[in-house]
Amino acid sequence: MEKFTDFWCFRMGAITRKISREYNTRYQEYGITIGQSFVLFDLLDHDGDGVKDIAGRIQLDSPAVTGLIDRLSRAGLVQRIEDSSDRRSVKILLTQKGRDLAEQILPMAQEYNQHIKDTIESFDVPVFEKSLTHLEKNL
Repeated sequence: MEKFTDFWCFRMGAITRKISREYNTRYQEYGITIGQSFVLFDLLDHDGDGVKDIAGRIQLDSPAVTGLIDRLSRAGLVQRIEDSSDRRSVKILLTQKGRDLAEQILPMAQEYNQHIKDTIESFDVPVFEKSLTHLEKNL
């Protein structure tokens, strides 16, 4: 019987947790998490969008994104503005502090993303398997 620890889903989850820990360690000095950074990065391109739109793009559910936005708002990085065309809707906007932080940490994220890309040599099955093992050991 194949061990569950050999399942690709398990291994990719483990790699994802390693990546999250690395980002969270890097972002700790800035007082944010990887999830919060994704909201900030998304707002760099889509400032003023609603929670539902942000959630769709960063692949989280709306309640999770609302929690991230709550924490970002308390830190003064984003603000909520009532949508004048629909009072039930709220727009999420970066504050200048939030924009500055997003622009400051974006190169760190890009650098680490490139590190991950550089680790994966190709996408055929044997090479990807080797790459998974390499990522598990080196991240």
